[in-house]
Amino acid sequence: MQSISSKIKKLQQALNQHFGQRLLYNKQQWYSDDQDRPITSYVLKKAVWDEEKQRNRNIELFKSTSEIQMLLYLRDMWYELNGWEVPKDNQVWNEVKQKYTEKENSVLQSAKPAGGE
Repeated sequence: MQSISSKIKKLQQALNQHFGQRLLYNKQQWYSDDQDRPITSYVLKKAVWDEEKQRNRNIELFKSTSEIQMLLYLRDMWYELNGWEVPKDNQVWNEVKQKYTEKENSVLQSAKPAGGE
C-alpha cells in the first residue's frame, strides 16, 4: 500500500501533467512549545502569471497540518477537472473544503489582471 505522501505526489504530478496546473507542494516544520513536539504543516500553492511583474507568482490554495486533508483536496481537484461528481463522503472535510474554496476563489480573482480573461 502506498503512503499518503506518495499519493499526494502522484496526484500533484498528474494534475500538473494532464491539466497544466503548475501546483507546488511543500512541507514546513516548527517546534510547538505548547504541545512539546515538532509540528508539520503542508502547503499547496499554484503558480499564476502576474501581468504587471511579467513573472509567475505563487498563491496559496490550501494549508493544513493534516496530510489526509491535503490528499482529499487534491482528489477533489482531480474530480472537478475531469468533470466528475466530487464525493461528499465526509461532512467535516466538506466544511473545511468550503472554507478554502471561498478563499481560493477570492485569491484567484485578485490575481487576474484588470480587464483580463
